[in-house]
Amino acid sequence: MDKPIRNNGPAALVASDLNGTLTTGSPVLAVYHWLRANQPDSPPPLFKYRILLSYLQVKAGLREIDTWGQQAMSAVLSFVREPDTQVLERLMDFVVERELWPARREKPISLLRKLHKEGGEIYLISAAYHPAVERFARYIAPERVYGIGTQVLLTEEGLCLSESFISRKKKLEALLEKIGSRELDVALGDTFADIPLLERAGKAIAVHPDKILESRAKEENWEIIR
Repeated sequence: MDKPIRNNGPAALVASDLNGTLTTGSPVLAVYHWLRANQPDSPPPLFKYRILLSYLQVKAGLREIDTWGQQAMSAVLSFVREPDTQVLERLMDFVVERELWPARREKPISLLRKLHKEGGEIYLISAAYHPAVERFARYIAPERVYGIGTQVLLTEEGLCLSESFISRKKKLEALLEKIGSRELDVALGDTFADIPLLERAGKAIAVHPDKILESRAKEENWEIIR
């Protein structure tokens, strides 16, 4: 029997992973597609295929996913020519409008909207570009839905990631910096890396879980969404 939501009233506090949990879209490929559409001579030949090949190495356990993600996100940003605030805004709009939102998972999104309608406060936590995570949050609802991601910096050398990369190990830490000592009522995640987040919630929900998370979810009687 699934755990009831500890507090589903106006003060309900909800946290969710983004990539894999709420969307199957790729922020890295989204930036690449923006480059192909707007600066077609910028990305080097075969860059997309090198990224896909390196991701297969991650899936095979040959590369660490946080290191891969940070390197891939940084690399594709470095190809954006003559960036300014407006370019960054258009780029992040594209990432969400053309990639992340169209690839959204309807069931968990519907659940978040239901909890929000009941008065809940929602946080999305991801290693993805912070401006994109914020935009995705606003697609769920225009208020009381907040994004936490890796900041993108506009420097003289171009676009780059903040050194404060929101790795899997830092997700919970980043969330706690925002919510303080408040109790977490509901949490959603899709991989074993989200287990620490799910453990803190009154109700834990595994979304299309990997094998490790699925096994843990069954042990703990957590809800599973597919």
